[in-house]
Amino acid sequence: MPPSNRIHYFHGDACALSGYLESPVVTNIAPQASLSLAPSGGYGSTDVGPFQVEGAISFESASAQVSGSLSPNKGQGWVTLVTSVVEGLNILGVVTADSVTAQISTEHPLVGDNPTVTFLGTQFVNLRIAGNPVDVNFNLDICNQGAGYPAVPCMQDNNFLARVSQQYAGIVNPNDLPNWVVNKTIPAWLKQRYQSTNVSKNRNSVLCSLVSQVTGEFPGIPYGNVLEIPNFGIVSLGQLIVDHNSYRLIMVNAEMDSISTGSISLATCTANGTTEPP
Repeated sequence: MPPSNRIHYFHGDACALSGYLESPVVTNIAPQASLSLAPSGGYGSTDVGPFQVEGAISFESASAQVSGSLSPNKGQGWVTLVTSVVEGLNILGVVTADSVTAQISTEHPLVGDNPTVTFLGTQFVNLRIAGNPVDVNFNLDICNQGAGYPAVPCMQDNNFLARVSQQYAGIVNPNDLPNWVVNKTIPAWLKQRYQSTNVSKNRNSVLCSLVSQVTGEFPGIPYGNVLEIPNFGIVSLGQLIVDHNSYRLIMVNAEMDSISTGSISLATCTANGTTEPP
């Protein structure tokens, strides 16, 4: 049993798809397979499908699961698990995948405040760009703070911030582009978004990615986890937003600006929690 003077409030959210289109029609995409965990914990699941919007975005099925409970192992803490799965994904015939899975698990200690976090289960299956298969290399340990419960929040961990800074440096380094890329000029918008000053303990949040590299030739340019695709737009894979007490994972974030315009997020999860008194 937990200490009688403390109570944990769970927080977990999952959503398979949401966003908006500005063309060929103006429409908001209502959240699909969306689910939230009650502060008291418990378990919930939902599934939908098939789904399509204006012939631009479709999936065969999608599901979400959330759970929160005290660990059955003696001496361990409160565990939150959030999962979002999209199967049979198709975005304008350009970005397709058999399945996309986002998964976050956090464990808050009985004594102390800083949780451990894992992303085991997060994956792409048969991801293709314009019909070309690409392999996604993950770094699921980007938030690893060592054995046991962390002494400080992830946002205050020097090793985490150093890993993110190294990731940024690779994204904007023309020497890290694959040999088949002819134009190795780094776009100004990319430099602005991934400049080193955006990685700091003084910021409210830090943007990074569970994806370290995308390999396989396709029409476009891979800047780390960010894919620039002509006549389509920008696709960011495995985006992770870390703030002082939560983790938000967005497996596919598409900023479309050609055939269709708009912005969508696919297979998203958020997990955190609060224990009172501190």
